[in-house]
Amino acid sequence: MKGCEKIKIDIVVPPYSGHLNPVLGLIKGLINDEKYDICIHTGAKKKEFLNNLGIKCEVVLKDKPSVFENIVNTSKKTNMFIYYKQFRSNMQLVPELVKELEEKFRERKPDVIIADFIAAPAGIIADKLGIPWISSMPTPFIVESRTTTPTYMGGWYPGEGLMYKIRDAMGRFVIRNFKRGVCFLARKELKPLGFKLYDKNGEENMYSHYSMLGLGMKELEFRDDFPKQFIHAGPCCEGFDKDEYEFPDTGKYGKVIFLTSGTHVLWGKNDLVEIAKELSGIYPDTCYIVSFGNYSKRNEPVEKPAENIFVYQYADYDTFLPKVDYIIHHGGTGILYNGIKFNKPSVIIPHDYDQFDYAVRAELAEIGFSANLKSRKSVIDAVGKMLNKKEWKKLEKMSEDFKKYNPSNILKSEIERLVGKK
Repeated sequence: MKGCEKIKIDIVVPPYSGHLNPVLGLIKGLINDEKYDICIHTGAKKKEFLNNLGIKCEVVLKDKPSVFENIVNTSKKTNMFIYYKQFRSNMQLVPELVKELEEKFRERKPDVIIADFIAAPAGIIADKLGIPWISSMPTPFIVESRTTTPTYMGGWYPGEGLMYKIRDAMGRFVIRNFKRGVCFLARKELKPLGFKLYDKNGEENMYSHYSMLGLGMKELEFRDDFPKQFIHAGPCCEGFDKDEYEFPDTGKYGKVIFLTSGTHVLWGKNDLVEIAKELSGIYPDTCYIVSFGNYSKRNEPVEKPAENIFVYQYADYDTFLPKVDYIIHHGGTGILYNGIKFNKPSVIIPHDYDQFDYAVRAELAEIGFSANLKSRKSVIDAVGKMLNKKEWKKLEKMSEDFKKYNPSNILKSEIERLVGKK
């Protein structure tokens, strides 16, 4: 690459808020920098949003505009069967995705590719074409643990002693062999790609061997066994929504609690309203703002199932969170780090996926309390603890530490390093 040419960066990310928004936060410092030519490859439903931000967007699988959302938006709690079903649905898309991405990469000739941690086809093609690539990891602990407590086991707490070591070893064994089993069942689709689950060192080939950027805080993580190319770049929860939103009049209430279960957990939405109703009876002087996280329905009218309950199809975090006192949420990456960003104590009710592991980390860091979705008493008790806790020193400290991270600078440094090696 000549010195006067722009550095071409191609980004591959699924059209989910929990994946796209962190990537946008990561590249925030590069978007308006004339040094970079950025193109994001994602699903059709995010094209208008990205174009409004002035970001070039290439739609993948144009003839299937809702295919990604249909796979991930679940109507019931996930389990191993649903995980496998989602994997099979994704695998059916891989040949077409690989073909499209390879054509686009050959045409654009990017200097660096950034791939979301579930966008495996991008990494496969990058390796094939000899293009250095970076894994963007909104959930840093998705990387398999080698010596520490494994994740995706329902939220295990770390512990000392022989029994914990045996438990952790068994958990790691289960995870690795589950992945091997899934890949064996998908061997027909994987064989043409030449994909192998692990390299000769036992590290996952799903993620880049060049650079892995964990979009989270080291202060929240108890693991210390990440690969050598892994960097804690910092959380990315910048607001890019240009729409204006009106915060309700809550002046007559003593406290305001914000409730959300994110975007994908469709089956958990009604629980939020029921929880708000029950809390309303216990704490009638508190206002409850419920958000369903449905951006496409953001203009629908606000519902009021009770005088002190406001139900929004979508509530913008940057508008609402600075004005509330507490948060009740599902443990998703975005809302958890926004809670830290705005210094808001929380009750975490994990529903699915990585949320149980985030709840563990939040409790260990003393920035919130966790509750069991299946036990309403557990939720009520956790909210009571949150409201009665007078000081949140560790949350305040973590909120200050949050401000010290600059993910875009880390990304720029990694891009310079990788481009310099070409």
